[in-house]
Amino acid sequence: MKEVSIEKLAKQLKIVSIETKQKHLFLSVSNGKERAKVKNVRGETLEDCLDWLKQELVKADAAHIRVDAVTHIEEYSYADLMKRLSLVQRNNYFRTGIAFDRKFRTAFLGEEIMGSALIRPSKNHKVGFNNPELSINMPNLESYVQRKYNAPLKDKLKQKTFYLFTTQGFYFEAGEWIKLSTKRDQEGIRETNFGLLPKQIDHAIEYGEDFLYQQIKDSGQFIYGYYPTYDYEITGYNSVRHFSSVYALLEAQEYLGKKEELKRSEQALDWGVEHLLMEKDGAQYVQEEMRSGISIKLGAQALAILAMAKFQTITGNDKYQSIINQLIQGIDDRFVNEEGETTHILDNQLETKKKFNIIYYDGEAVFSILRGYAITKDERHLQLAKKLFDRFVEKKYERYHDHWLSYATNEILLYLNDKKYYEFGLKNAFENMNFIEFRDTAYPTLLELLMAAIKMTDKVQETSYFKQGEFTQFVSKIDFWRLRQVAVKRAEIEIEKGVMFPEMAMFMKRPERIVHGFYTRHDKFRMRIDDQEHFLSGLINFFDYFYK
Repeated sequence: MKEVSIEKLAKQLKIVSIETKQKHLFLSVSNGKERAKVKNVRGETLEDCLDWLKQELVKADAAHIRVDAVTHIEEYSYADLMKRLSLVQRNNYFRTGIAFDRKFRTAFLGEEIMGSALIRPSKNHKVGFNNPELSINMPNLESYVQRKYNAPLKDKLKQKTFYLFTTQGFYFEAGEWIKLSTKRDQEGIRETNFGLLPKQIDHAIEYGEDFLYQQIKDSGQFIYGYYPTYDYEITGYNSVRHFSSVYALLEAQEYLGKKEELKRSEQALDWGVEHLLMEKDGAQYVQEEMRSGISIKLGAQALAILAMAKFQTITGNDKYQSIINQLIQGIDDRFVNEEGETTHILDNQLETKKKFNIIYYDGEAVFSILRGYAITKDERHLQLAKKLFDRFVEKKYERYHDHWLSYATNEILLYLNDKKYYEFGLKNAFENMNFIEFRDTAYPTLLELLMAAIKMTDKVQETSYFKQGEFTQFVSKIDFWRLRQVAVKRAEIEIEKGVMFPEMAMFMKRPERIVHGFYTRHDKFRMRIDDQEHFLSGLINFFDYFYK
């Protein structure tokens, strides 16, 4: 099988557009348990390199095999290299290989550089707020060079010229060589397009559900996340993300029809009930130990309701129904005043600890109360949601463009067909479309917002308000069409830039632990449970709407 695949690869390599005079091939091999070992060869012709590659591939019986052909080389002085690094706008968006000499005796693929953090942001870098000001990570480079070449770095720095190079990569999977992308910001990862999208999303959901499922420990608590470059497990915990991740896992299990795996989600809910809930005056509150002491968050309160309601909807098991009632009561008693204003965080005495924390909490609260109302049928719950939402409309919360507010809008329209709620929901989505369309990171909550908005526009077009032209001052059918186009674009970006495909995972410290999960590239490839949550929810809603 290997010999057949080698011949297939040779044919593909011979049609690659290679601009360099001498030819260079890289071979990366990982057993899945360890970071890939990378070798490279230089030859006068491609055939010279292929002879070496054939010999190496015969020995490469491993979980992950990747071949890269160098296609273009540029010469840089040290100063010019530092300048180029300083201009990169996001961490891990420098996607070029670097050779320390003309003959590539010391050379690193872009994936090696990212996977071993050979380039790092400045100490002043704050993800999402400023330029990373990248520079060479000398301690990591010294360690990596010693491991790879069994020689100290000082022996490799005998000249001041560097060679930056691009490659065409191929990854071996299921007996075939997958040609990897060379598109900007997508280099070295498999390509996607509109035709491939349905299958890729379906696979991403299946693998993503399994990844999140595997993060639940025997106790029912999640492994909170990883920084995969070092296989560093993220410490701390977060009550909001615990319950939101259970909700997303339940959503995925429902989509995939995995009834047996619901037991693990129930185990996670039970852990939350046992370790995070506190009862007082007949109400339930979700508490969390923090450095500042106990915090009781409106967002955690909301997501606990949402996850428990989802469990009951899927299974018909009402074991959490009384808790759902008590959690909603807790919101009504302590988090919302008579005017519908919210307090976001309470202390252990149920007094205000922080009036406002993050806008997410308000949308989460309304959405969860309405999902709870679908189960409890308690009219007080609907009126509580209405009071909150009316306050959002009054305070023009649509300016926040929050996906939870979109979810909440769709949910309240199931019960209250009020023009102001439609108008709110439309503004929440459409007044931020340029940012949504042209954002260069995966940003999965944007797809969630879009899918909620799309579902709402279907409903809007059936109303007398729309038919009478009452929304035409800020939205049209052309905007509705664009909404769907942008949703497709966002879904493609999520697959391209958010899935830890094996051709990238193999360069991390422990590939088998993180392969096929969802990640945030510019935050040290972070893979937290809430990353899994947002990707899964958005992709499930997208696939369900466009392809089912």
